[in-house]
Amino acid sequence: MSGRSHVLVESQAVWGKPGSNRFLREAVTLAEAGDRVILYLVEDGVFAAVSDGVPELARLVELGSEVWADDYSLTHRALAATRLSPYVRVKGADALDGAVRGSNGRVTLH
Repeated sequence: MSGRSHVLVESQAVWGKPGSNRFLREAVTLAEAGDRVILYLVEDGVFAAVSDGVPELARLVELGSEVWADDYSLTHRALAATRLSPYVRVKGADALDGAVRGSNGRVTLH
């Protein structure tokens, strides 16, 4: 790893529009370059956590990065009891705050 740490926050659904998964591909590119990435799924972005059709999540974890889904967003979209992707861990806003404070790279919201 290069020592850089990035926090990318995805708030939009990652399918349905042309180029909608560009943000996820960017996260993978950073991880492939050796950077550590935390991808935080929030708001409508949490729908990716319950889908098997988002290969970028598996690739991020394979590269040593992490994918988190916001507990509040999952609950308010009635997804809290849904089977999540095995690559996703449920985290609260306090975990995001800690990740942002510990980041020495970019913090990006999409």
